[in-house]
Amino acid sequence: MSAAREVPERLQGGEVVLDRPAHRVSVQGHSVVLALQEYRLLELLMINADRVVTSREILDTLWGRQFAGDPGTVAVHMLRLRKKLDKWPGASRHLRTVRGIGYVFDTVPDED
Repeated sequence: MSAAREVPERLQGGEVVLDRPAHRVSVQGHSVVLALQEYRLLELLMINADRVVTSREILDTLWGRQFAGDPGTVAVHMLRLRKKLDKWPGASRHLRTVRGIGYVFDTVPDED
C-alpha cells in the first residue's frame, strides 16, 4: 500500500491558479468567482492533473457515495466551470472531457 501523496497548497496549470488555503482561483492574475461545488470540482481535477477522473469518482467525492440524483450533475457543473473560465482566452482548454469516462485537467492543453 502506497503512502498518500501530499497535495500542495497552490495548484497551477498554465494560467489557472488555485490557492487552497485562501480558497481562491485566479486566471491570468484575475480572480474567478466559483460556487463551492465548482471550486471543489476544479480542485479535484487539478489535484489529479493529467489523469482522467471518472464521473463516478467526481460524484462520490463531491456529493458522496449515497448520491441518488441525476448523474448529469457532473456535466452541468463542468459546463458552468468552463463558462466561467472562458472569460480568459485559453483557460477552459485545460478542462478536457473523455467521453463516456470522465474529465481531465491538462496542465499543458493541446493546441487547437
